[in-house]
Amino acid sequence: MLTNRRSTLMVPGAINGRPASYQPGTAASPTLSSLKPESEPHCTAAAILTSTMSSLPGYRVARVLGAVFGSTTYALKDTKALLKASAAGAEVKTLTHIMYNAREQASDRMTRDCVARGANAVVGLAFEEKEVLGFVQVSVCGTAVYVEREKVPQNPFSPE
Repeated sequence: MLTNRRSTLMVPGAINGRPASYQPGTAASPTLSSLKPESEPHCTAAAILTSTMSSLPGYRVARVLGAVFGSTTYALKDTKALLKASAAGAEVKTLTHIMYNAREQASDRMTRDCVARGANAVVGLAFEEKEVLGFVQVSVCGTAVYVEREKVPQNPFSPE
């Protein structure tokens, strides 16, 4: 999985990276924070390349800068509402929001560690989520690397 963590093309309702309400010629262009719906979970971590694979297609690893980590722990507050929603077979939206926020905070901490080391990408990204004594713990780890774009190979069918 290869992602650019600040892609605006993933914003709901966006057309070619712009919101459906975009009007050409307006003074202020929309920002990522103005596009996110407040009622839905969203990602706002810094823009670095991340991959669950050990490499990034189209990039060459120039330097390996070490392991980077991020973690956070959230308390489950309204357990009665969680149990009621789960018994009804519906999505537990408060838990969904808690998990998105915890994942986002753990990713942000890992990204800060990565950037502080001088890296521009993380490979081998892995998430771990678990519940401990009524708390949700989310951990993320990966390898911080500095990558460079590979040279675009010339057409092998062109005459030399």
